[in-house]
Amino acid sequence: MRGRLLNVPAIGRAAGFALVAAAIIAAAVHFEHDGHHAAPPATRLSSPVESLASEMSRCQALAMAAKDDTACEAAWAENRRRFFTYRPAPSAAATPAAAPNSLRQ
Repeated sequence: MRGRLLNVPAIGRAAGFALVAAAIIAAAVHFEHDGHHAAPPATRLSSPVESLASEMSRCQALAMAAKDDTACEAAWAENRRRFFTYRPAPSAAATPAAAPNSLRQ
């Protein structure tokens, strides 16, 4: 007695592995394709962001002497302001909408 002619659990496992492998390959191809269209990070930065980043890196290089530097204090304050500022998304209630014609009778 060798077993059944069709081993259904083994076929199911093989199909499952094939589906997972196909999903991984499809995701890799998708992300590889999207990566070619994105601009490099250095070209996407605007000048205020670049200047703040360069000032923050300069302050990091100063180490402990940065606590007495007024430019570093200003850069840290701006960094905190940008990080902790809450900007809610515009809602439909905030923008006046025109009333439909059926309600204007």
